Amino acid sequence: MVEIAMLLAAGRGTRLQPVEPDVPKALVEISGEPLLARQLTYLHRQGISRVVVNAHHLADQILLFAAAYEGSPELHVVTEEELLGTAGGVRNALPELGDDSFVVLYGDVLTDESLAPLAEHHQRTRAVATLAVYESTEIEGKGTVAVDRAGFVLRFAEKGGDGAPGAALINAGIYVVEPAFVRQIPDRVPLDFGHDVFPAALACGQRVATYRLSRPVLDVGVPESLELARLSKDRVRRTVP
Repeated sequence: MVEIAMLLAAGRGTRLQPVEPDVPKALVEISGEPLLARQLTYLHRQGISRVVVNAHHLADQILLFAAAYEGSPELHVVTEEELLGTAGGVRNALPELGDDSFVVLYGDVLTDESLAPLAEHHQRTRAVATLAVYESTEIEGKGTVAVDRAGFVLRFAEKGGDGAPGAALINAGIYVVEPAFVRQIPDRVPLDFGHDVFPAALACGQRVATYRLSRPVLDVGVPESLELARLSKDRVRRTVP
């Protein structure tokens, strides 16, 4: 079982700034609880014992949250002097993440899906990384993934899909990755997983697997979805393994 997770929370949250200009995206409140606290609860219930979160925009607020935090899992904050992107941020935090497979969770993703089947599928495929995906016809602004019959990634189309009609597989923003794979990423260079690192891995012949979720995740990084999460407290249920 994977026990370590990287939570990506360094971004500026530009889509939320019109409604939450003075709060980092990771700390926007949902039902009276900061998003970061909600995600930590979810990860703890998934068997995660240690969480590393990166911070850049309004990092002082996240550091204050971490200083006051007394729950489980263990929480460690890695600050970035400049934004390093999704992949660059994980590479920068790698010394805190250990030598075993770990989960990467985008900071604006809410889900109640179990992580155990994703981690088990990753171990079976022996891929350098395994992406959680879900099928949807709503692809505008989403990164889509084309796969072969075995579920290995053929190509990526970031933010808007590849123009194909109908349903597509959406990158859910939840990964299991190998430290050796992340170690190949140039250190302190701004890079994105979907746009830069995964396509480069495919070009080099490395295998990236997918695992299909049973339902879509909720991206609260946009005002409409944030409001939906706030109005529907039970929209994303907290599950106990």
